[in-house]
Amino acid sequence: MRPFYIISASILIILTFLCYYLPYKSNKKNTGLLVSVILGIIITWSLIGELDFLVIFIWPVIFAFQIIFITCWGFRLVRRKKLGIIFSSILTIGFILIAIQPWLSDWTFSKKDARKILSWHHIELKKDFKILKNESGGFSDYSHTFTLKISDSDFNSISNQIRQSKSFKRIFSDIQKDYPEAGYKTHDTINFETDKYLKREYYTKTPKEDGTFHFIITLLKKEKQLDYFGINE
Repeated sequence: MRPFYIISASILIILTFLCYYLPYKSNKKNTGLLVSVILGIIITWSLIGELDFLVIFIWPVIFAFQIIFITCWGFRLVRRKKLGIIFSSILTIGFILIAIQPWLSDWTFSKKDARKILSWHHIELKKDFKILKNESGGFSDYSHTFTLKISDSDFNSISNQIRQSKSFKRIFSDIQKDYPEAGYKTHDTINFETDKYLKREYYTKTPKEDGTFHFIITLLKKEKQLDYFGINE
């Protein structure tokens, strides 16, 4: 059993006990018992079975619920019910904002953000473009990907930048046999071309602000699109 499971479960079990103890001390034993039993069953079941999907998706929800529940009943125990409601409401809003943060980032992703990311990779878009797709997030890892419809002049400029690079391989006719890959230890940059796209792939020693250090930038010839992919593995 991995240490992560044991440490996380231990924290949740301690908080589960408090979820029982605080209502019990406030003469609401049945409430505390019901909540703690349900939480205990879920935690024990996922711990024994090592159910990754419960650990990844459910345990953070359980933790947030426990903190809010303990805060509310802690203030009730010292006869500050209104303060408990206020603080638990603030915590609820805070946890909700944390949970939807990846979606907020996707919804607010702008052309300025795209230009900033590409400039980090020494790629400049001089003409206007359209954001076709943008996605980011992950649990065990983090990735950020977006697709842009770019102008012909920017497409040609970036294409020439890839073709003229020292590490440019050549045009590959059989991609399944000759597909080159960047090495995460050597940090070499791989640039190559096929009949359908041009691609640049590399790892960096220093991660970007979002933690990503493995990057793939693809130019689709027919569509005149730029596909960006960054991941922290």
